[in-house]
Amino acid sequence: MKRRSSVVVVVLTLVLGFGCFSLAAGPNILTMSCNQEFGTIDPQRGNDWTESMAMVNVYDALVFPNTAGDMEPKLATTWDATPDGLIYTFTVREGVKFHDGSEVTAEDVKFAMERALALKEGYSWLWADVVEEVTVGGNTVTFRLNKPFAPFLSTLAWLFVANKDLCLANKKPGDSPEYGDYGAEWLSVTTTKDVGSGPYTLKAWDRGREIVFARFEDYFEGWPQGDKSIDEVHVLQIRENATVRTMFKKGEMTVVEHWRTYSDYEEMDSYPNGHVISFMSPEELSFKINTKRAPTDCIHIRRMLAWAMDYDAVLNILEPGSGKTRGPIPDVIPGHNPRVFSYYMDLDKAREEMEQSKYYPNIPPILAVAPTGLENRRKMALRLQENLATLGVTLNISMELWGRMTDLATTPETTPNIMITSVSANYPDPDTYLYCMYHSKAVGTWMSTEWLQDPLVDQLIEQERVTLDPEERAHIMNVLQHIIVERCPDVYVYVMPLRAAIQDYLKGFTPRPVMSFYYYYHDWWYEK
Repeated sequence: MKRRSSVVVVVLTLVLGFGCFSLAAGPNILTMSCNQEFGTIDPQRGNDWTESMAMVNVYDALVFPNTAGDMEPKLATTWDATPDGLIYTFTVREGVKFHDGSEVTAEDVKFAMERALALKEGYSWLWADVVEEVTVGGNTVTFRLNKPFAPFLSTLAWLFVANKDLCLANKKPGDSPEYGDYGAEWLSVTTTKDVGSGPYTLKAWDRGREIVFARFEDYFEGWPQGDKSIDEVHVLQIRENATVRTMFKKGEMTVVEHWRTYSDYEEMDSYPNGHVISFMSPEELSFKINTKRAPTDCIHIRRMLAWAMDYDAVLNILEPGSGKTRGPIPDVIPGHNPRVFSYYMDLDKAREEMEQSKYYPNIPPILAVAPTGLENRRKMALRLQENLATLGVTLNISMELWGRMTDLATTPETTPNIMITSVSANYPDPDTYLYCMYHSKAVGTWMSTEWLQDPLVDQLIEQERVTLDPEERAHIMNVLQHIIVERCPDVYVYVMPLRAAIQDYLKGFTPRPVMSFYYYYHDWWYEK
């Protein structure tokens, strides 16, 4: 394929700690920053934003969200469902190639679902209690559910199809007599191989430093932008904001991801070679409160925290342009209840709640943990710390690596009183927030560090999930949002505007209301 003569040559110095490399003239190279490591690119094991970004680009699913969040055909050409919502049948597109040249079949789709349910990681929780059987007939795959599941179609954007033959060719002994470990151990250590059919392949992976994706020339959707398309993507793990700004200013960084501070983006937007794009995301930041650990097991302490948060400082100083929260579901998601109660800062009300606590007057210290490198979250915690100090309450703040935070989240005993994290839409439906944060079966992940385990909340979540009538389902979810806010398992701080700094020659950035689907490299191209 003919290449343009103008290229991006990226030089990363040893002083910056990333090693040195240079690329011969020809390919379009994109460099992108990230603030945390890629734990896995296994399509049935990943779930955070970096892992999801890798999966979105390396793998294909049956359906794919458009800018409105509606599902469009991807590996599936058509589909239908029975009126009772129990049987979904998809016709699998013919002629699609995996990266090793073999053809994607309906059997691979079946294997992906069975692999997800067997490994019990990643997004398997979406289907674990729902999918009863998967069958194949020619180029069709049929999912038989054991009960209606209203958001089932939208969840399938996360069922990334894996190459069955390649997984099994690399299997190790495991729980399955036939499939062993489903190739999981091999995929956890490989640095140059994947089992996908997506627009990019895994080219190289230096864990904790850099991951490289290379354009798959035979991608079934083709490359509409031809030679302008992105040939390689180098994602560099960089926590220092100053380093990222410097590299962006010098043209050494094409895209600065959305986890830097407002002041960083404000500065980068002033550079002549780049600009900042911004849109209201489906991601909501909250101080997630462990309801099973003293003293935050007391609802009055949780409400004290909610009244003590300086929301205006966040909205006007730390994150200008962000959205005000009202409950657990951002207003960009259909099904958000605009009438649910919303806290505001009132230290007198915070004191009243504190004095009703069973721990008063000797409130034990409260521990808040935030991810290393996210300075604004530390500043939010510091502001809360100052307000609580006026009440005589101690808030200790600890910054931890993301991997450490996910480890802490696995039990109520190790989960701190507060985890400062944000949850985005895994699929564009309120259930993505309600179930993954508040249902008892979802506990033990970074998304559900509230450990709410409330029988009424569980009952209503299960009810909305099986209700196919849109109006009836909306009513259930409205009531559910009121109940959750009354329990106060979170301090809902703000809806995040997604900001990314990009070089002015990069085109095609496409917002989608699903986590990491806006970093879909197949959309992008260079205009120089």
